[in-house]
Amino acid sequence: MIIAIAAAPTIDRAATATKLAAGKARIIADPGRALVQSRGFQTMYEVPRDLQTELRLQLFDLHAAELDKGGDIVFDHCVAEWIADWMRWHWASLSTRAWDAAFAKAAVLAKRYDKVELLSDGPKRGYDGYFWLDEPNARQIAELLPFVLQKLGAKT
Repeated sequence: MIIAIAAAPTIDRAATATKLAAGKARIIADPGRALVQSRGFQTMYEVPRDLQTELRLQLFDLHAAELDKGGDIVFDHCVAEWIADWMRWHWASLSTRAWDAAFAKAAVLAKRYDKVELLSDGPKRGYDGYFWLDEPNARQIAELLPFVLQKLGAKT
């Protein structure tokens, strides 16, 4: 069983991931922080535009690699969150064809999930230096998630 958790960036997913894994599934953490830090940055938002596009696409490749390992997996994140964030902050940086290609790549990944657990609320994520905890941003991402999940063809 492959489950992904989708939520606004302000929501802590740890308890939900542990519950869904039930001691039987691997919990996979969002690789975004490690990827961004490997390039010398703290958050995705300070990465220069061209490199940011490259890193955002690399997140899809890292996600695919975890999916390819097989077995029971609970992702504490979801490709739909990355797309929603991309739409919120970085969409204008791509041509229409490049966006269509990125979205198609995300859709392939989202269709591999057996289920997406969409959280509309939950415990607040604490500051960790990576996730942006701005409430208006979180609300906007949360508003995009149901639409993005539907467009990706994910099972919720």
